[in-house]
Amino acid sequence: MTAIDKFIALTRKGEDTQTEYKTCTEEISESLYESVCSFLNHTGGQILVGVQNDGTVIGVNPDKAEKLKADIVNCINNPELFLPCPYFTPRIMEVEGKTVMQLDISCGQYVYRFKGRYWDRNDDADIDVTDQPELLLSIFERKNPHLFEERIVDGLTMEQLDAKTFQYCRNILATIQPSHAWLQMTNEEMLLSAHLAKQAGDKLQLKYAALILFGTEDAITELMPRYRFEAVFHMCTYAQYNDMSQFPSRYDDRRTIRKNLIQVYDQLGAFVERYLPDKFYLPANTMQRQNLRWDLFREIVGNICVHTDFSSGYACFFHVFKDRVVTKNPTRLLPEIPEGELTIQQLSNYTKNPLLVRVFHELNWAEDLGSGTRNILRYAPLYYPNYKIEINSGSQFLFSITYQDENVQDGGKNVQDGGKNVQGNVTEVVKMSLTEVQNVQDPSKMSKIRGENVHDNTNMSQENVPELTDEELDVSLVPKEGKRAIEKKNKRRQAIIGLIAKNAQISLESMAEKLDVHLKTIWRDITELRAMGVIERIGEDHGGEWKVLKTKKGSK
Repeated sequence: MTAIDKFIALTRKGEDTQTEYKTCTEEISESLYESVCSFLNHTGGQILVGVQNDGTVIGVNPDKAEKLKADIVNCINNPELFLPCPYFTPRIMEVEGKTVMQLDISCGQYVYRFKGRYWDRNDDADIDVTDQPELLLSIFERKNPHLFEERIVDGLTMEQLDAKTFQYCRNILATIQPSHAWLQMTNEEMLLSAHLAKQAGDKLQLKYAALILFGTEDAITELMPRYRFEAVFHMCTYAQYNDMSQFPSRYDDRRTIRKNLIQVYDQLGAFVERYLPDKFYLPANTMQRQNLRWDLFREIVGNICVHTDFSSGYACFFHVFKDRVVTKNPTRLLPEIPEGELTIQQLSNYTKNPLLVRVFHELNWAEDLGSGTRNILRYAPLYYPNYKIEINSGSQFLFSITYQDENVQDGGKNVQDGGKNVQGNVTEVVKMSLTEVQNVQDPSKMSKIRGENVHDNTNMSQENVPELTDEELDVSLVPKEGKRAIEKKNKRRQAIIGLIAKNAQISLESMAEKLDVHLKTIWRDITELRAMGVIERIGEDHGGEWKVLKTKKGSK
């Protein structure tokens, strides 16, 4: 694909996190430099100059193209405007007979500002985050070459780490690797061996990784007050959950876990055992049953534990529906991983928290780099042949895997191996109210595969636990439209209503021509306006007419 073909393709995909259109036919607007700054601070992107908001190529004044290019170069090299000064070269080209420019902005190594203001990218909009401390901090955290887990926690002592968690790890190692060196070490030596602490003279300095893995609940609450995991069970399918008229209850059971990561892994495992079907599976040429449920979901539980950006302070969520599991956790934005919808094969082998991963690897909870993806693809079709994986990557990372047909109530399907049918034995999803769940002892004992459980995993009290917000409970895998896209849609819809008011018999083709958009866009808007009760069609498609029932300014 040539550079011109790529330019045209970008004009047709629409503006998003990494694509921005600018007209700038006669001079460079200040908003272009704001977009440059936001791309540098986010994950990079492409700015197409000489293109309208709807993707129409109008070009720049060809006599001024070189001057426009020079203006951009001079601006980005002026430390009074950009600090630090970025480096890129605008490219002038001819597209559809018009002169245009393309700015290819790479993700910056540092945090950039333009005219003393910090800009970041959110969907298709540039956001000034200078006066928003949390958003500004997130940029600095994103650019910090030193991972959060490696930082020293001032004032953290060995007394604030949980001795039972250290012993729990030793119990597991004694089972799976009796000769492991950690079995002969003190707690302090274990931390030094795993690089979770470092010696500074006679003082032991503990890192955040040590707190996250081994901290007591009191220490975590004091030093990381926003740290928490939420395990949520919904007595409905994912589709029903997203249709509030069908299923208004947001959840039926919930566990708020503010313990260290070792205990989080343990308790999420217990949640998997409680609410997910235990499907019988016998591998070929053996009489030993394989625990498919845990072989599959241990990878998903492990990923949410060790690949979370703990510096952000946002909670991690493990949602169980009757037909799928959806996880949501904050993550570090990486230039090599595109934002938006991904396939599981596109996930990078980049390790977000290498210290956490190393300890999980020692406990046999995480294998070689990339093995999690391979294991999910290996076990998912055995657990449910029609499985579906959906991933959406952004500041929040959403992962969804369908484990049962949404119309199946009790399973009973056969699992195939090597072409032979093996009788299925699917445990029904527990059907009880939240009150009933709280009155039943939590089956928290871990299987031998995960080692003997030394923790008390009885049900957590739900008293004094704040309600989850709608934003926290949002597990939609379809990215929301940006503010600018919504404004454009609303203006277009108002224009459609105006056209209908003037000519009740106007055709969709005529609307598309007058508004200079694709016919499919008009058809989609008309469908949604009819669903909202704003307009209606009277009579047949041919020979009928439109009627405006009400105006709905700003409707979405």
